[in-house]
Amino acid sequence: MAASIQSAIAKLKHKDVRQRRRAVRILFDSDAYESVEAFSIYLDDDDVWFRNKAIEAYRRWAPKHAPHLLEDLANRDDIDGHRCVAAVLDAIPDSKQAATLSRLLLDSSDDVVVRRAVNQLISAKEATNTELQRFQSSEDHVVRSYATAVNSQVPKLLQSLQDTHPDVRLQAASSLLRMELNDVDSKALQSAIEHDDALWKLAVPIALEHKHPRLVDLMSRKNKSQRRFLVQSLKDAVSDADDSRLRMLIDSDGSSIVARWLVGRNDPKSDELRHELLFDQRVDSIDKSRLLERLLHRQQEPAIQTLAKKLLDESKDELVLSAAQNLYTS
Repeated sequence: MAASIQSAIAKLKHKDVRQRRRAVRILFDSDAYESVEAFSIYLDDDDVWFRNKAIEAYRRWAPKHAPHLLEDLANRDDIDGHRCVAAVLDAIPDSKQAATLSRLLLDSSDDVVVRRAVNQLISAKEATNTELQRFQSSEDHVVRSYATAVNSQVPKLLQSLQDTHPDVRLQAASSLLRMELNDVDSKALQSAIEHDDALWKLAVPIALEHKHPRLVDLMSRKNKSQRRFLVQSLKDAVSDADDSRLRMLIDSDGSSIVARWLVGRNDPKSDELRHELLFDQRVDSIDKSRLLERLLHRQQEPAIQTLAKKLLDESKDELVLSAAQNLYTS
């Protein structure tokens, strides 16, 4: 086997193109990683098939068996070579060597190559402060977003909230929402969120997850699509009716949102909360009637009949009275 591989390596230089092609196929079929350096002669070949096979050989075998070849490839003024190196950065065992290769690619004319190089440096924590500053001011919004993701400086993140690209703004807001901010910075973040619907949609689930002190401010939006988003976010985040976040909303004019969260829930804690909201003047009549309509399948339960009777006796809202009447059987 070894002899046939050596023979195939030797034939990579054969004058007959058919012999060279056959040798290439043999080496690939044999997964002959020791042949990778021999493919360097094809990097400048006139035949695109051979050039592509050279790149493929480097991509397949160089990361583990001949990483120094990738440095040669990265130094070449060749987009295909740069793309090859960028594609295998994660496969290089030595993080320092991967960082060296990444830096060689930072000035590539291919945006995807540069993005991968930047991402490698940042994810491996190899980027210097100077490099991070460079990335933060890049013309490429993806690079700026990568840098923003690891930025922990509040003033810089607040600046990024004004970035021209939404991805960068979202990344900055995501970081700021997880930080303890002073009043001035918190108000600046709140202002940015209020004027950017994408930021608001990002902020609501994060605020729910972390029980953010400005959760109530975020939940105060009232248009139809935003209310749907609020309710779904609440359903995704909260599973129990005694969750403190529900109480926070109820106590801060968010009762109608909580009422929509309750629709379809039938556990005892939800029943208690439903009873409270049905007599809460801040919950609109449409939401109350929906809560009652979803109880029709429990119509025969004594507690439901008691609830319906109490509403018929005390409510003055025609929509609620109609729903209660449909529920009441006595």
